[in-house]
Amino acid sequence: MDTRAVVLSIFVVAVAAGLSVDGALALKSEGVSTAKYGSATKGIVCGDMLCSDIPGGYDAWKETGSISREPAAEPETGDQDVAGEQTTDPDDAGGNDGSADMDAGADMDAGADMDAGADMDAGAEHPAAESSMTQLSDNVYHFFSGHYSSLVVVSDAEVLITDPANDMRAQELNEEIAMLTDAPVTKIVLTHEHYDHAGGTSVFAEADVICQRNCQDMFDLDPLGVTPDTVDVVFDDFLSMDIGDTTVDLHYFGPGDGEATTVIYLPTEEILVTSDLYSPRALTSSQWTDDKNFVGVRHIFNTIADWPVTHSISGHSTSTDPQHLRENTAYINDLYDSVYGPISDAMSEGGPAAVFELMQTLPGTVALEQYSDWEGYDENISNHVERMFLGITHGD
Repeated sequence: MDTRAVVLSIFVVAVAAGLSVDGALALKSEGVSTAKYGSATKGIVCGDMLCSDIPGGYDAWKETGSISREPAAEPETGDQDVAGEQTTDPDDAGGNDGSADMDAGADMDAGADMDAGADMDAGAEHPAAESSMTQLSDNVYHFFSGHYSSLVVVSDAEVLITDPANDMRAQELNEEIAMLTDAPVTKIVLTHEHYDHAGGTSVFAEADVICQRNCQDMFDLDPLGVTPDTVDVVFDDFLSMDIGDTTVDLHYFGPGDGEATTVIYLPTEEILVTSDLYSPRALTSSQWTDDKNFVGVRHIFNTIADWPVTHSISGHSTSTDPQHLRENTAYINDLYDSVYGPISDAMSEGGPAAVFELMQTLPGTVALEQYSDWEGYDENISNHVERMFLGITHGD
């Protein structure tokens, strides 16, 4: 079971017992904003203030700017330079899959739209972002709250969403959608099987839950009952649907973060959605990598590398800048190359015994200095080397 689900569910139980004003005061004194715990403090904490301290309370605070419905600025990515020579053969153990040239060190504003969900994915400590509903195209939105992202696609007749996450966040999402349209939510696409993303579907009781085939077996093991009882629509490798004039394609390229990793792509709008595969300029914390297949993530990134992408939504970030995806594609390929080469040499020189011995020493010797300024590098690079090693040699 995903450890994140345990943490999330314990938190949900605590909130269900009631968050007191005294508790909100304690949070306020620590500078904790509403989004730190998603909708747990909704109506009690407004930003870094008590809602009761604001004339008009929560509703007034919300109307004055906590929710943004302005269209997102189109990311300025520019031309990409070559990140460096890829030394592995396309037919090697991980498959190169035609990765596009990318500049892993491209100039960026490191402080802009950094990963508000890095508490989850990179172990970072920086201010949580307020909830937001950001318009990406005429009828497509990115909802962010409680360190989780959801795609929202609106038509005259229906609405498609992704990853409600939990009941409280799902209720907030439902309220935000009601401000956009009267159309009902009819489809919920889950990006993968992890319980912290798959909760909250019951808030949209009339909607069909859609997930890759491997989801249901994991949901059947859920001891806390936060996941859907039934997946209404199951797909194997590909599923396409139209929400009004918007085509939403679901792709399964194999395991990534979990066994049902789904890549969502809106080809006309050039919007990509993945979850838990990367964080902007940050290394995923080692506490969340046990179920991540690094070779699988590399395969996914290299498969989609040539797709035109204007916005890339990841699981725990407010940013939709596709440059972050390109940088992480370069990173996962550089990591693969730094691990595959020594493994290949060890196998040629000493066979499986030499590879086993290498596993004890390699994680402490590989350094990818070009990424040393990324959040969590010092704490997590050895774990990433180990996980890539196991992906290459053990298939996990």
